[in-house]
Amino acid sequence: MKKTSILLLLILSAIISQAQTFKVKVVSISDGDTFTALNRDDLQIRFRIYGIDAPERKQAFSSVSTDKLKEMIHGKKVTVTVHSRDGWGRYIVTVKAKKIKDISAEMLRLGLAWHYKEYDDTPLYAELEAKARKEHIGLWLDPDPVAPWDFR
Repeated sequence: MKKTSILLLLILSAIISQAQTFKVKVVSISDGDTFTALNRDDLQIRFRIYGIDAPERKQAFSSVSTDKLKEMIHGKKVTVTVHSRDGWGRYIVTVKAKKIKDISAEMLRLGLAWHYKEYDDTPLYAELEAKARKEHIGLWLDPDPVAPWDFR
């Protein structure tokens, strides 16, 4: 049984890492850019949302960002497209919910995440962050917001 489970995980890892799109059911939200979901075989998988970096715990707007992500996807089936894996083994994914075609874009539009320009150059994401900054939406209400990568 143990060998079968390990083999299944290895096969799943190989399949997922090849920019595949599939549906998962979100079972928990860690913060504004990380969640855990179940695949069709009920395997728990951790995901990091592509192109954004949300406030860390104990950072201003962390709970607002986390709560909004919960509202959008917790307990729901979403479609994920895998881009890669990070150093913590999480799959970096674009997320689409039933009524929201791009969760990254929505978090940026609401001013609840930074565009993670170190790893992404999507023009739309840069524009959405710039607009939220200009209009002082979400975390941009803070006169001197600290990016998560500087907070860590």
